[in-house]
Amino acid sequence: MNEVKIEGKNYKISRLYNDDIKKLERYRIEKKIDLLDFDTYVLLYTLGKANPDIKKMTIDEFDKLLDIGEVDRIRKEINDASGFNKYIKKIEEKNLTPGIGKK
Repeated sequence: MNEVKIEGKNYKISRLYNDDIKKLERYRIEKKIDLLDFDTYVLLYTLGKANPDIKKMTIDEFDKLLDIGEVDRIRKEINDASGFNKYIKKIEEKNLTPGIGKK
């Protein structure tokens, strides 16, 4: 299992599965979360699957862990290891909306 270092601590990165994507998309729609904030929810959800201490965090607490200079590296490492980047690439290639279908 891959890991990512955030603020000097290593966190395990879990793989995402189709049901995870559906849960995340339903949550985004239900809570009317914009895509900028949703990106952070995906990171928190992904890490929360394998790290109980992260799972208990609020989005605001998690945001405070993310140094703005490191956020791109953290996002890339988590999204690559979880499979999320590969999923999004396929969605974009097929001109789909995640969890919905054709745009």
